[in-house]
Amino acid sequence: MNQTINKTRSAQLDRQSHQPDRSANSVSTANSDEAQRFLGFTIGDSLQALIPLANLQATIKISLAEILPVPQMGSSLLGIINYGGKATWVVDLAHLMGGACYHQSAAVATGMGMLFQVQNETVALLIDRVGTIETYDPHQCLAIGEAMFTDRIRSFLSGYFIDPESRSRVVVDLHQVIRCAKGDAAGII
Repeated sequence: MNQTINKTRSAQLDRQSHQPDRSANSVSTANSDEAQRFLGFTIGDSLQALIPLANLQATIKISLAEILPVPQMGSSLLGIINYGGKATWVVDLAHLMGGACYHQSAAVATGMGMLFQVQNETVALLIDRVGTIETYDPHQCLAIGEAMFTDRIRSFLSGYFIDPESRSRVVVDLHQVIRCAKGDAAGII
């Protein structure tokens, strides 16, 4: 799978977004003052998710062998890596949300890291796959229903959109993820 953002698809979305789209569940137009860009990605085997692009600093490939474990940290906090000469905390997003740990699978040697600045620390959220940049109207974000996910997963989501192919795309609440990761790190991040 392509490990970088598919620039061709992004360019297609940008070109398409300048054309009016009248379907109710469509990606919104980029000309709208209210449109917001999101980075699509996959959590675990199949959860299609989005995170606001404005919050993202970079995406990088992370070798699990390069993560330096830190003793007495929560199991979702895998350790630190050197990124740009700085210690960067690596959080296993799927495990934080109640899924399997990255390091428990012998078949997985690398993952993708989405980098965010939290206070004065850089944090990388480890995910399976990075997708495309997508544009949605925040007013079309739907509330997560109680029956859709477990309480644990719902606590990390701020809502969801329906994409043009009628698939649900959940929006990850970065603030809640960081709050929980901070709890695991006992005040380190």
